Amino acid sequence: MRKALAALLFTLLLAGCAAPAGEKASAASAPRMSSAPVAQAENMSSSMVESSARPMPEAEVLAAYERAQRVYGWFDLAPLPTSGESVYMNSKTYYRVAMEGVGDLEELRACLRGVFSRELTDRLLDGKSARIQYRDIDGVLFVTGDSREPDDGKGRALVEANQQEEAVWFVNVTVDLLGEDRETVVGLENWSFPYAFEDDRWVFTDFRLVS
Repeated sequence: MRKALAALLFTLLLAGCAAPAGEKASAASAPRMSSAPVAQAENMSSSMVESSARPMPEAEVLAAYERAQRVYGWFDLAPLPTSGESVYMNSKTYYRVAMEGVGDLEELRACLRGVFSRELTDRLLDGKSARIQYRDIDGVLFVTGDSREPDDGKGRALVEANQQEEAVWFVNVTVDLLGEDRETVVGLENWSFPYAFEDDRWVFTDFRLVS
C-alpha cells in the first residue's frame, strides 16, 4: 500500500511545482523501500510574481487549491520521491530527495512560495511543525517521515471559491463525515482557506489537508 501511495504521489507531482550550508553526516547503507525515480518540477502559474493584483477567475483559484493540496501533501501525506541514499542524523534517518528542480532547501522554499505565504512557508520548513520534515545535508535536500493513508472517515469534498474583495478569495471546503460502514454520511466538516494577493503574488495564507 505504501508503494502504491508513493507511485500515486509521483504521478501528481508531475503537475506540480517550480523553484525560482549543509551539515556533514555519514551515509547509511540500507536503501529506503519507498524510493522513487527522479521526478521533475514544472512551472506553476500561481508562482508568477505580479506588480498588482489582477482579476482572478474562479477557475484559477480552484486550480490553485488543487496545486496547494499536492504541495502541502509533501509535508503531511507523503514525502517527495527519494533515491536509495540515506543519512542517519540526530536520531532520525533522512533520505535524499530525488526531484529535479528541488535539490536543496532554498529551491524547496522557492517552490512553496509560489503557493503559500511567507509565514506559512516558514512554518512548514521550520523542522518542527510539519509531520514530514526536510533539511539540507552537505548542501543537498533530504527528508524524514513516512507516508500516511488519507482519513477513511472522510468522504466527498465540495470545493467552492468565494471572492471577498479585489485581493482576497476564500476557498470553502465541505467534507462528508462517514459512519463506521465508511459509506453513510453522518455529518459535515467545513473549512475555509484564504487566498490573497501578498508580496506581489497570489498565495494561500492558511492551509491544511482536509482528509
